[in-house]
Amino acid sequence: MVEIELKAHVYHVVSLASQLEQKAQFQRCCYKSDTYWKESQKQIQIRIREEQTLFTEPHFFQAEQWPFERAAIQSADKEEILVTYKQKELREAAFEVNQEHEFHVDKREPLETFLQDAGFVVSIKKEKLVAAWQWDGVLLELCSIPELGNFLELEILCDSDSPPVVAGAHKTLRKVLAACGIQEDAIESRYYSQLLQEVRGQQQV
Repeated sequence: MVEIELKAHVYHVVSLASQLEQKAQFQRCCYKSDTYWKESQKQIQIRIREEQTLFTEPHFFQAEQWPFERAAIQSADKEEILVTYKQKELREAAFEVNQEHEFHVDKREPLETFLQDAGFVVSIKKEKLVAAWQWDGVLLELCSIPELGNFLELEILCDSDSPPVVAGAHKTLRKVLAACGIQEDAIESRYYSQLLQEVRGQQQV
């Protein structure tokens, strides 16, 4: 599958949540902890994610309290470990078109040992609290990332990355973004890793 994504800064969470409550279907709230492993010679990057669903009932989501402390939510769900390899491409400056390959593992340590032996090093770590909705075939995720603030990620899954398919997805994403009350000048074209490196003053691996 091909992911076509767009993300934008969110400065008014309550206003956004009001739009989503009226027009979209709430999916879940979850916590994601990402570690990016990178091989410098070929510039190959793999993400290992620990993910836990915190709740799925929409009434638990309180926009006025966003972002809340993870410890405040008692979740019975176990953390899943998801490994992701993306072949990324930016089109029209801000739209990501990604070929994504994913699989689950029971333990991360054996994989991390292999990555170290293969010449990979940890390039960056990221945490985010996510509330997700579905709206006309678009996945919308309100993401709170320490050090960076709030973002709205919009994603469409397609069978092809042909220009007509991508153009149609771009049109849909811009339409949904506008319906959420977010202006196009809030669109962020940089990857989270770039933003975090800038904030942390880190050199790219």
